[in-house]
Amino acid sequence: MPSWPLILKDDPSVLFTSAGMQPLVPYFLGKKQPPAKRIVAVQKVFRATDIDEVGRDGYHQTFFEMLGNFSIGDYGKKEAIDWGWELLTKVFGFDGSKLVATVHTSDDEAYEIWTKTLALLPPEKIFRLGDESNFWAPGATGLCGPDSEVFIDNGPQPDVAEHECNPGENCGRYLEIWNFVFQQYDRKADGTLVPLPKKNIDTGAGLERIAQVLQGVSGDTYRTDLFQPLVKRIESLSGNKKYGENTAIDFSIRIVAEHSRAAAFLIADGISPSNEFRGYVLRRLIRRAAMHGRRLGLKTGSLSQLGAEVVKTMQRHYHELTSARDRITQVILEEEEKFERTLAQGLTMINEAIARATAQGQRWIDADTAFRLSDTYGFPLEMTKEIAEGAGLSVDERGFRELLEGQRSRSRATAKFTQDAMRFGQFYTGLREAEKLRSEFTGYDELETDGTIVSLVVGGSRVDAAHEGTDVEIVLDRTPFYPEGGGQVGDRGTITTDEGRALVADTQTAAPGVIVMSAKVVDGVLRLRSGAHAAVDEEARRDTMRNHTATHLLHATLRNLFGEDVHQAGSLVHAPNLRFDFTFGRALTAEELRRVEDEVNRAILTNADVHARSMPLQEALASGAMALFGETYGDVVRVVEAGPSRELCGGTHCHCTGDIGLFLITKEESIGAGVRRIEAVTGLGALREVREIRDRVGRAAAALRVAPARLPDAVAQLQESRERLEKDLAAVQRSGVDSAASSLLAKAETLGAARIVAANVGEADIEQLRKLSDRVKEGIGTGVVILGGARDGKATLVVAVTKDLAGAVDASVVVKRVEGIIDGRGGGRPESASAGGKAPARLGEAVEAARSVVKERLNGGRG
Repeated sequence: MPSWPLILKDDPSVLFTSAGMQPLVPYFLGKKQPPAKRIVAVQKVFRATDIDEVGRDGYHQTFFEMLGNFSIGDYGKKEAIDWGWELLTKVFGFDGSKLVATVHTSDDEAYEIWTKTLALLPPEKIFRLGDESNFWAPGATGLCGPDSEVFIDNGPQPDVAEHECNPGENCGRYLEIWNFVFQQYDRKADGTLVPLPKKNIDTGAGLERIAQVLQGVSGDTYRTDLFQPLVKRIESLSGNKKYGENTAIDFSIRIVAEHSRAAAFLIADGISPSNEFRGYVLRRLIRRAAMHGRRLGLKTGSLSQLGAEVVKTMQRHYHELTSARDRITQVILEEEEKFERTLAQGLTMINEAIARATAQGQRWIDADTAFRLSDTYGFPLEMTKEIAEGAGLSVDERGFRELLEGQRSRSRATAKFTQDAMRFGQFYTGLREAEKLRSEFTGYDELETDGTIVSLVVGGSRVDAAHEGTDVEIVLDRTPFYPEGGGQVGDRGTITTDEGRALVADTQTAAPGVIVMSAKVVDGVLRLRSGAHAAVDEEARRDTMRNHTATHLLHATLRNLFGEDVHQAGSLVHAPNLRFDFTFGRALTAEELRRVEDEVNRAILTNADVHARSMPLQEALASGAMALFGETYGDVVRVVEAGPSRELCGGTHCHCTGDIGLFLITKEESIGAGVRRIEAVTGLGALREVREIRDRVGRAAAALRVAPARLPDAVAQLQESRERLEKDLAAVQRSGVDSAASSLLAKAETLGAARIVAANVGEADIEQLRKLSDRVKEGIGTGVVILGGARDGKATLVVAVTKDLAGAVDASVVVKRVEGIIDGRGGGRPESASAGGKAPARLGEAVEAARSVVKERLNGGRG
């Protein structure tokens, strides 16, 4: 079979095809009839999670090709292992004596096939490992089974005991080259493994890994013939910078080559750069590549040329590249040009921030700078982090997220349309009165509705037609789209006519009875008075409904547990989670939060019907329905009853409380005097949260080599051990600093009444250098201390001056005079200053230059 696309129509739950077997899942599940029982494919795969890792080594990629052989109820383990071994040893020519295999601890059948039936490997070369290493399960339920993997054994590794190293551990000895997955079970919700009547086989490997080994460049995909045409082209475009020349050049060449290749394939499969979903991933790839291209000296348009190179080298096997050649080069070029316009300003700002942080001895870029770069200049946080890391700094990500959420909250509080809130309301109120503009909301009962377009507004003016690429406000006479209100966000989805289609990003009530959908025409044209089919994004709406009904249960539970003084003070209900603000004078304890969670989940498990009725306001209040402070209600209101809750609410809700699924609190915090906030997830969101927690616990337990149940005890022991070691280390460091200071003072140079200590101390970071300089300064009497050190490829120079010499020698001036020698920047105060740079090999030269500057100053400022 040819490769399936990177976007799977049969699985909209994933952004990209991220595994070679993913397109065949419908065949494995019996939902589709396979074209044959035996299938072979070279499947293109994309994994966005690896973007930040690309460049750091020679093997991480986002786009790669998976070699796969698949048996759908046909051949079994014996044939798969036999043929895989034949391919590896006889066709590819691997030395069988250097291969080992793993099997699952429970898979006696595979173990017998390896050691006895086929007798391919002796028992001592078969490792029996557990679920983490040798059990394939893409989800909590469904298809799963043990697997068996083949590794090259590179022999014992230095400083690693042989008994501590097996293929399941990252000890450097074993390199995986083949994998056999035996799909033989159907896992039920209770964890039971039910044997499949027809078992499946998924076996293969990554083409890039096989190419590395066969071409003798293990560990560096970029030296294989898969990447060499791109690497050579980049070298040429960069003015002959060579791959392998130095670490920084290699880092950038890898990123430009890999991201150019990946971007070409994404564009060929129909993706365009944007600020959301798949388009955001593509934009991030191109912009990251453009930034590193700039470091290599590539001009704008170079990435577009590399896109053409990808087509040239790979179109023989991927014909979609041929037909998309012009689009690939044009899309990449346009994105390069857009980014170039913002890059210069952004780089100036971040370089200033780096210099400021370095001068202040700060190890991070502040959140305000990172947010301004993102918000004003379109500089992605990931790019800011990467540049900062190159300078040895981190980014205040937590502060950045808080600023981003604050902006979103402010945005939700204002109009999301083309005019400001007041003009927006006045505009549509005028249309309502003059033209009897109305929208009938049908979304309580259906998610799809046929209606007529009764208004189109573009740029604040009414139009008769909206063409492809246009942002437009649409009013239908009938719509299932819920307009934002009562804390629930507006629906999104699609509006389709015979001539065009628009994606709805948000929905608002513009005037009483007038529902406006903010959309972009993505295909064709929308015309006034045309018939239209409106369809709400079902998955997002149902997730939102779960969270909304759960919010009502949470409100009722808080009042039941903590009294009638608890009142809602705000809420946000959307698909990812719910956020509920309430009046309360203190933080909830861990036990109280557990009680709240338990009570809400008990209400969910009763599976009570959720009823919604319209009635006069006074009748609703008399029935005990809760009205929210600050909300405005009409004469007739909608009362929603869900288990213990009865509230006035116009939002959309589940049919039964049981539809909510699991309710899980993720955060409780203060947002102001007397106001608390609870954030929670439900349904699939809660399931994802539980899995993430379980995975984190599992990884932590595995790292500490204990059972998950013993993790708290292990962490406590680790903390005690760390505190003890820190005390011991501090004592050793104090002793070491005193000894080093004494040694340096003994070699001090005397110049009149002053003494100069100048030395490159070797391996040391800025904190160690400062401690040492302070200690030397204490013992020097009158004088200047100049110390250099390097760590992790970064050079640091520290200058300290005693108070009585501050008028003669300014430490900040000294470092400014010599900072260029170590290819860095510095600053500080007259009595203490430092510089950091990228040239540790020139530290000795920098120390001597600083000594010369100090001598000049002490001799009367000559020079």
